Amino acid sequence: MIATDTFVDFGRRMAATQGCPHVVIAVTPNPVRGLDPVALSARVEAMLPTIVEGFTLQPAEIERRGIEGGKRRSPPVRAQLPV
Repeated sequence: MIATDTFVDFGRRMAATQGCPHVVIAVTPNPVRGLDPVALSARVEAMLPTIVEGFTLQPAEIERRGIEGGKRRSPPVRAQLPV
């Protein structure tokens, strides 16, 4: 899943209601609307490792990482360039 930091908690709750409580979420700062192509590209690039993990990790590994440390959440992915 891809979400802005404003909607990540809502996305996690919705995923849980659909039986995916440990879904991988790539997070970017809100807002994204109105970003120029360079800024948007920087945000996408910053999220790519998380997106690839979401597509390639086995469900058991995603769940293990989600359970590890209690309710610990991954920090939002931030672009390297100021946006």
